[in-house]
Amino acid sequence: MAASPSALRTAARALAHAAASFVYPSLCLGCDARLHRDAGRLPLCPACLRRLPRAGAEAVHARLARFPIPSPFETAFALWTFDAGGTVQRLQHALKYHDRLTLGVVLGRLIGQAFVELRPGERYDAVIPVPLAKVRRLERGYNQSTQLALGMAEMLPGRPPVREELLRRARPTRSQTSLSRPRRWANVEGAFVAPDPTALSGRRALLVDDVLTTGATLTAAALPLRDAGAKVDLAVLALASD
Repeated sequence: MAASPSALRTAARALAHAAASFVYPSLCLGCDARLHRDAGRLPLCPACLRRLPRAGAEAVHARLARFPIPSPFETAFALWTFDAGGTVQRLQHALKYHDRLTLGVVLGRLIGQAFVELRPGERYDAVIPVPLAKVRRLERGYNQSTQLALGMAEMLPGRPPVREELLRRARPTRSQTSLSRPRRWANVEGAFVAPDPTALSGRRALLVDDVLTTGATLTAAALPLRDAGAKVDLAVLALASD
């Protein structure tokens, strides 16, 4: 079977990035120190990685509690606090906009490792990335949340499958960046659908995304999973600054 145009574009981008790594030195996104090529593909030196601001569980739950819709999540976890203009933001931008597919998997492993340390023994039937709109997926060539989910699933007990097909966009939405809190919810309410509710009934799902801001998008994504009968937890790379 011939590869799809999207798959070919993704492979071409990955090859171009790999080739560039041999031409240009790999530098730490935190301090610009030169990195060894065996640094696990994470563009951070060990010192900068240790300094990244961890997100507390209380802050994550407080953010979701402020949202006008009751949280659909059994538990919620964020690895770091988003530092506007700082290293976490540079990591997230590299993940989303610089064709760093392998970076997503590495970051997902870090999320998974920290998650398992806090909640050892938790088992899931599926790890579900928040889907991108079709236009954004075509523009970017990949979904950064899928890459995070792939890495995280490697670290979870039983290595649950990543099931992208269990959650779909039902309609296009505007970018949330410039919208007020009330308009964010109006923008994404009803924007997601679970195509196969029978695959979710009685199951435990882990929803994965890169950033938790107001909770609007993540709540909208979780509601059809919950309404299909799944218990839903949340894991994200970063909690946005308040």
